[in-house]
Amino acid sequence: MNLHVRLSETRRRLHAVAETGFALDKTRNLISQLLVQEGLVPVERAGGIVTESGEGKNCILLRADMDALPVRDGKDVAYKSVHEDCCHACGHDAHMSMVYGSSLLMKEEELGGRVRYMFQPAEECPPGGALGMIESGVLDGVDMAFAMHVAPWLPFGAVGIKENIVMAAADNFKVTVRGRGGHGAMPHEAVDAVLVASHVVTGLQALASRMANPLEPLVVTVGKVRGGTAANVIADEVILEGTVRTLSTELQGKLPGWIERTAKGICDGFGAECETEYRLGYPVLKNWNSGLDVVTEAAGKVVGDKIVRMEKPLMGGEDFAYVLERVPGAFLFLGTGDEQHSYPLHHPCFDFNEEVLSVGAELLREITKVALGRL
Repeated sequence: MNLHVRLSETRRRLHAVAETGFALDKTRNLISQLLVQEGLVPVERAGGIVTESGEGKNCILLRADMDALPVRDGKDVAYKSVHEDCCHACGHDAHMSMVYGSSLLMKEEELGGRVRYMFQPAEECPPGGALGMIESGVLDGVDMAFAMHVAPWLPFGAVGIKENIVMAAADNFKVTVRGRGGHGAMPHEAVDAVLVASHVVTGLQALASRMANPLEPLVVTVGKVRGGTAANVIADEVILEGTVRTLSTELQGKLPGWIERTAKGICDGFGAECETEYRLGYPVLKNWNSGLDVVTEAAGKVVGDKIVRMEKPLMGGEDFAYVLERVPGAFLFLGTGDEQHSYPLHHPCFDFNEEVLSVGAELLREITKVALGRL
């Protein structure tokens, strides 16, 4: 069986059993079975799977995230997720398959060092799964670390690389607005929490346009609103939940105070009360120059001149940032864009041409070989 067929079958099996967060029993079992069949010894650490191959002093880590999204699978395919409430809409099934594929390619090679494979849970839900695995010792003895993400915005088979800052810090917040309930026909006798919360949502958008330096990227998104029980009842409480994305720790540090002050000021003006919670999430993801040098050399051998040097960072978050805070390495992108697959990441119908899996596996093998050769 050739590599493309094998990895396509693996990816479809993983896609069908999509699971979220740390609740990854079927995914972990499948990954472990695949590794055992290749003579590797999978070890469970902090909800993830770790295994290693090769011999020698130096060690390269390859990371794949395992969790899916709480999104209904919108594709009409044989490998559609069997779980109605989640699917691999961010390509983590591809990441697992490519890292597994790289282990197949390197199984019989004399690498002159070791490769550690890190299958990580809960990348999609801060505080994420990377920190727990790091605390369990997954980076002990690791010299360099690499991770790759599929990218439908890049041409098929192209490798995207970015110097320095690659992705944003990703924090979450919650604002609870408390008013005074009443009859929908008698608003003067109540404090309408829905109305007040609506003004808070609007007010928070001014943080990016009027509080932050306009030359410094900032995203404040309220993605979840909960409140009210009936059409003719004025709600006494509304809960807003959102995300903040920044590219600097200085700006990141200002947001908790800005959000609290804005929400409280608006609530005070309407005679309502509010409570704010701010949860720091993933830090800014920064590539190392040494890691990029490795990726550039390896990509040239695998995809030739199909290397895209990205000028701007992405405002998405990624907990591989914790890994790159501790060891040198790089985070890169592999293009899946073509005319048949146009849906973006996190869309219920996101899919890709599975021929990219063997490209990704070969790229990870070459990255490992180049990295070990430089140590």
